[in-house]
Amino acid sequence: MKYVFASMLFASGFAHAITCTNLPEGATALGYTTQVFYDQPTIAEVSASDKDTTSKWYPGTFAHTVASNLASRELLSTVGGELAISLGTGISSETQLSKVGVLPFLSGAQGFYVEVAMHLSTNDSDHFAGFYLGTVEHDLAKHDHLSTDPAGFERWTEIDIMESGYSNGSLESVIDWAGIYPHYTEKTYNSYGHDVAINWTTEHRFGVSWNPATNTLQYYLDDKPTWKVVPPNAVIKNFHYFLVLEASSHGSHTPYEMMVHYVTAYTK
Repeated sequence: MKYVFASMLFASGFAHAITCTNLPEGATALGYTTQVFYDQPTIAEVSASDKDTTSKWYPGTFAHTVASNLASRELLSTVGGELAISLGTGISSETQLSKVGVLPFLSGAQGFYVEVAMHLSTNDSDHFAGFYLGTVEHDLAKHDHLSTDPAGFERWTEIDIMESGYSNGSLESVIDWAGIYPHYTEKTYNSYGHDVAINWTTEHRFGVSWNPATNTLQYYLDDKPTWKVVPPNAVIKNFHYFLVLEASSHGSHTPYEMMVHYVTAYTK
């Protein structure tokens, strides 16, 4: 597969890692003591070309054109040392061509814990802020195909670590996608109705751990375990994952900013 370099990064000691003695509970619980990366994003770290592989972050997604992604970059700024993601834009840690940048991908086979510390500029039910993990191999070349499946068949997983605006708290979800383009099907599992009320203007830490030995996703809020799921027929361990941070709307398009303090990830 073309993403073998991701596992090589895990074995190399992570040139971009920062040692941290205060491990998050979600990392400690699974013995994930090696920090893959720690970053406090700024606008200077977001690619200004959307074509390089030397940036930590990239505007928009591979599903949009370079011109569209660069236009959305104008909605990003650095405020008080934090990256402010305004309504209508977002960033990801993979390039527009689904290649790795400075931040390494996360290995589903090895397991990981990933976390963001963030807050919103205002409390409003229309705010649809999100922190997601996308499948690297779900690209234009369809590397998310398993050899045991029919020709053209794809499988990939969307891991939604945090989403605002569905209720008073954070919605946690995992979505399994499968099928032959354009006829994909999805199976969604989420924590709807089991969330705890959140003041979004106060910084919170949202995380998830993935244990490939038990096929378990355990979500965390401020170091406390919340929702846990064992998605049936999960293919998470077969692939690699990149980060996405977005500030969207539930329909009213009420302006706001998603303020990102840091993102971090751990593995064994």
